[in-house]
Amino acid sequence: MRIELSMRASCLAIVASMGAISTGVQAQGTATLAPTTTVASDAPVEAAADQGGGGLEDITVTAQRRPEKVQSIPVAVSAFNAQTIRALNLEDAISVSKYVPSMISQHNAGLATANSYFLRGLGNTQSAATFDPPVGTYVDDIYVARQNANNYAFFDTERVEVLRGPQGTLFGRNTTGGAVNIIMRKPSEDFGGKFEVTAGSYDRVTAKASIDVPLSEKILTKLSAFYVTDDGFVKNITTGEHLNGDKSYGVRGDVRLKPTESLTIDLSGEYTKNTGTYFGVRVLPVASSKFRTSTTPVFYEAAMNMRQVSCKGDPVTILLGTQDGLCLNTDNYATSAHINWDTDAGSLEAIVGYRKQNQGYINNYSSSTVNKFAGFVLADKIRNNQHSGELKWSSSAFDDKLKYVAGIFYLKENNELKTATFSGGTTSYVLARTASNGVTYGADIHFDQSVETAAAYAQADWEFLPDLTLTAGARYTYETKRIDFFQSDRFFSPAFTSNPTGAAGYSSAQVEAAGIPLKQEQNRVTPRVALTYKVTPGTIVYASATNGFKSGGWNGTNSVPFQVLPFRPERTWSYETGFKSDLFNRKLRLNGTAYLAVTKDLQVTSGIIVPPSTVISQLARNAGKLRTYGFEFETVFAPTKQFNVFVNGSIGKGKYLSTVLTPGVPLVSQITTDTIPLRVPTFQLATGATYKVPVAALGGNVGLTAAYRHNSSYAVAALNTAFAPREDFVDLNLTYDNDDGEWGAAFGVTNLTKQETITANFISLFPGDPRRFTGRLWFNF
Repeated sequence: MRIELSMRASCLAIVASMGAISTGVQAQGTATLAPTTTVASDAPVEAAADQGGGGLEDITVTAQRRPEKVQSIPVAVSAFNAQTIRALNLEDAISVSKYVPSMISQHNAGLATANSYFLRGLGNTQSAATFDPPVGTYVDDIYVARQNANNYAFFDTERVEVLRGPQGTLFGRNTTGGAVNIIMRKPSEDFGGKFEVTAGSYDRVTAKASIDVPLSEKILTKLSAFYVTDDGFVKNITTGEHLNGDKSYGVRGDVRLKPTESLTIDLSGEYTKNTGTYFGVRVLPVASSKFRTSTTPVFYEAAMNMRQVSCKGDPVTILLGTQDGLCLNTDNYATSAHINWDTDAGSLEAIVGYRKQNQGYINNYSSSTVNKFAGFVLADKIRNNQHSGELKWSSSAFDDKLKYVAGIFYLKENNELKTATFSGGTTSYVLARTASNGVTYGADIHFDQSVETAAAYAQADWEFLPDLTLTAGARYTYETKRIDFFQSDRFFSPAFTSNPTGAAGYSSAQVEAAGIPLKQEQNRVTPRVALTYKVTPGTIVYASATNGFKSGGWNGTNSVPFQVLPFRPERTWSYETGFKSDLFNRKLRLNGTAYLAVTKDLQVTSGIIVPPSTVISQLARNAGKLRTYGFEFETVFAPTKQFNVFVNGSIGKGKYLSTVLTPGVPLVSQITTDTIPLRVPTFQLATGATYKVPVAALGGNVGLTAAYRHNSSYAVAALNTAFAPREDFVDLNLTYDNDDGEWGAAFGVTNLTKQETITANFISLFPGDPRRFTGRLWFNF
């Protein structure tokens, strides 16, 4: 869900005001904008005071599936605790990415609930179930399989961990690029609650509330909820409506049972609803040197003669009945159980979860086309459900010189998609058609896909010499995928298809007749090895080699059966060396990671001709081999409890080492070794400073934060038809915190200089966020 409190700057500001920035580690009494550092808290003064007027504290993470200090592990991880999330105003999963080195993220074109994460050059922009994301999303250690609803809302979150690079051993599901792990807050032993409300630009209003009600020492409960409304920042100049708004809400209940001192059972259930949209802007028929596009975007305007309606129901029926659309409706349901049994020999955990999603949307991607019937319109109905289970054992031996974790994992997933494409009409919507060998196919595709995965994993850390630790682990994965196609149960004019009844689409038999298998199986072992040396109590150096893979799939949304081509898994080896250090009585944190990643059978969408067709189609396929390398750094200096400075960022390069070319397709429509890889900025930087002082006359602390973020230009289209420009963002935030911690307020501005950027190029150019002003008020009891 997309719940973005429009206070990016205030996020940075509060973060800085809270403490510090650092890679993979978060400062507990200092604010941080760095990926691996966590900004600490709404009470930075007390935390810092305990350390002589300044200093940073560690955050505990589970990046290796057991609690550890983030500064002590050989993993490139950026961790954000609850205080940092609040301080930075991180309201959803996508908002975290701007603080993580080597990470670029946007919403999928036309789908506000779907995040397209790119880490170290690995990511994907498709949300269809037949194409898996290489950056996995986890909620309470439960894998969220579908990218079309991975923008998880932070309405009562304890911690977020972003792991950079392949996580093939412990977070092994499709993580060639990395993983985003969201851990929700558990019920408290004390009665209490909190409420927060914000209001800002584009009539955006958000509200969040949470209350803890312990029923006894052994039964703890918590109820949380959120609500968001936003009119949207894109004006449709044809209809006068505003687009790219948001209306969302959700509720979550948690129960913690503690029948014995050694047994804890956490149960949760939640429901969220999102109707937010994300459309492109209109363009002028003039080439743009700034965006390296053949047209020039007009910020922030669209020109579609289509009005917004509700997407509740069948999107095709709604589109044809109302002749309008521009809508999204997503209902998400989730339940989970986490059972932890601590014994003298170790800890046994059982984690089970169920997630269900119903989604429908009508997207007009032709933002400059006034005639709505002539545009490119998708009307999709999607159903996904998954259930998973994991059993994990962790323990230690030889006076903690040997620590290990092992487990088994199972996932069953079922996906249904009905997608209809309309284009080229004049006075009515015309179903898109493709003719081949005398057969005409109407673009109304229906498929069911099932995925079944089982895995076993183990990893051990052995301190075989004083201060020198060897980490070794591996994961075995078996996976089966099946897909079935059906002719449409929605009927159109027979002129649209070769079927006299007017049924569109095609069947599984037609796909198999084209020689395309409807089943895929994978057997794979993904190992990891690392060496860590503790130079001093506050400094480690490490080196690692990690393997990961991402599942294969099909081009499941194509309008003709012989283009439902399968593609192979994507495989990555990543080699890293780095250091983590806390210096000068923990007032200075320096973290750095150098990496080299080589990915084979990279899954990318590019031009291809599939016989018997003679027309170029843009299909997902294995494009070749990609190499990325770079250096990531996070630094924070907190000399006093009132002042801190942070600097963090990355230097990165990407290069296609080899590609697969298709005869007959022009090079401009193919991935070649000269193509610039997607979303790999050469340089990223986030820096800022916070000054926070107690003001006795006001009975609290007043803080001011100024932050600056920079990205060098990077490709946002696989065939290099569009680039984000050099991006420079300035954020300011003024905060007040009551001494008793009972209430506080903030006023901030994000994107102060009105930086204009684009995030994608799919028929239209999709805009980044504009400048926003936001006020915030919160209460605790």
